[in-house]
Amino acid sequence: MDLGLKNKRAVICGGSKGLGLASAEALAQEGASLFLVSREEGALKSAAENLRSMGSPDVQWATCDLTSHESRQQCVDKILEAWIGADILVHNVGGPKASFVMETKEEQWHEGFDRLFIPVVHFNSAFIPYMKKAQWGRIITITSLSVIEPIPMLAISNALRSASTSLSKSLSDEIAKFGITVNCVAPGMVQTDRTEDLLNTRISNSGQSRDDYMAEMLKTIPAGRLGSPKEFGDVVCFLCSDQASYITGSTICVDGGKRRSTY
Repeated sequence: MDLGLKNKRAVICGGSKGLGLASAEALAQEGASLFLVSREEGALKSAAENLRSMGSPDVQWATCDLTSHESRQQCVDKILEAWIGADILVHNVGGPKASFVMETKEEQWHEGFDRLFIPVVHFNSAFIPYMKKAQWGRIITITSLSVIEPIPMLAISNALRSASTSLSKSLSDEIAKFGITVNCVAPGMVQTDRTEDLLNTRISNSGQSRDDYMAEMLKTIPAGRLGSPKEFGDVVCFLCSDQASYITGSTICVDGGKRRSTY
């Protein structure tokens, strides 16, 4: 199936590893041009080389601290210097440190806001004007299953990823008439470094062995396993396609059936 993504220009935040890289790989295989954004120069260089070999006609990158306004603006300027705009924007940033609500200090809430919410606002403002002129665009925000069911110990992510989800829903109403879709993709337990860090923290707090904890945890996932980054990236890629043009304002869960809600 041709997804209509050949030579579309995609900006991928957090694109050097994890779910961002998996999304970039799926888009590369469809012939999209990519601009990767991440803090780690070495990881960006390595990712760019691999993505070129996977079929992307143009892979560029820029280091960026998404929590810094100055760094974000410098990154936007580089992208707009290389391209006149972007057709696809994938928001993705690593989650904040795990904490319970009553243990989270005020400054941590501010840091979470600067990490999970403000970069979405900034990059949307930078790239939506081009999408409006083109009468075509795709905006994807990678969130978390916590926006459907709050997850213990992830107080900041529960609150602020939910805020960015509501922002995306509001935005989708405003710009649907320009042929722009706005959706969120919420991962459950997908095998990434972030997931491994969370598992290690939870296993330590539980007092169980890793094997015992994992056996118990996997019972809560109907699929009986963790997801692969490729499975996640393929969903993001589909939402960027022409075939997904009537899907907007939605949150798609990639969780092996773990969520217990009916939506």
